[in-house]
Amino acid sequence: MNRQMKQTIRYAVCVIMLLSGLLMTAAQEALDSSRRSEVVDSIVAQWNEWETVSINGKLRMPGLPLSPSVKIYMERDSAVLISLRAPLMGEVGRAEIYADSLLVVNKMKKTYVAEPLTGFMANYPISLSDVQNLLLGRPVVVGEGLLSSGSPESIELFYENDGQLSMIPALENELEGFNYGYLIDRWMRAAALIVVPVEKEDTYVSVEYEYPGKGYDINVMYYSPDKKRGGTLELDDPVWDGSGISPIRLKGGYTRMKFDDFIKSF
Repeated sequence: MNRQMKQTIRYAVCVIMLLSGLLMTAAQEALDSSRRSEVVDSIVAQWNEWETVSINGKLRMPGLPLSPSVKIYMERDSAVLISLRAPLMGEVGRAEIYADSLLVVNKMKKTYVAEPLTGFMANYPISLSDVQNLLLGRPVVVGEGLLSSGSPESIELFYENDGQLSMIPALENELEGFNYGYLIDRWMRAAALIVVPVEKEDTYVSVEYEYPGKGYDINVMYYSPDKKRGGTLELDDPVWDGSGISPIRLKGGYTRMKFDDFIKSF
């Protein structure tokens, strides 16, 4: 990532935050190695170790006639199960991601996607563990994994306004075809992730984290010049070693679809 491209992705992060009212002034200089280590240690010190976790909440998305309840259950590095339930209707949707497979079910339309995870992740260059960490609001360095005390040389950090920082990957940790960066708030929590395709700088995906007091919200937005889609997960605090979700068993009458067609069907 050359200097101009670094400035582009940092600018993109800052624009998103300006639109959200979270950022007020221009950036300062990059942090040196010693200061980066201190900041990374402050970020990761807030995280606990875990093996299983459950998270309850709500999904809010434009176009949905109601806001289904959400339960997320994760087994570290091996499974993510997400169940959507609507009042008086029971379960209306399910997503299951395992180390080797992906299953997404729309019970209302009786459609589903089932793919090997390797094929799916070829188009989306993150791992199952990365998905888990992002759902927990923990930044990841693509190709390396969860931000850790050993990560300072894998990232660059810049002070923004009021103690916030922008974080981008170092040269050797670039993501081919994409630029990405995070905003870290003054409490050393993830505030946002933005991903911008190299060849489509007017298109981006943003993931914004908000902390209203109890729990946290994840606002996901896809934006291009001719399309804007998004939704919000309003999540309670994680329950470590919480109750699980039984894997779904599909009965007859369901139609299998390709992932892109499944998403378009919404």
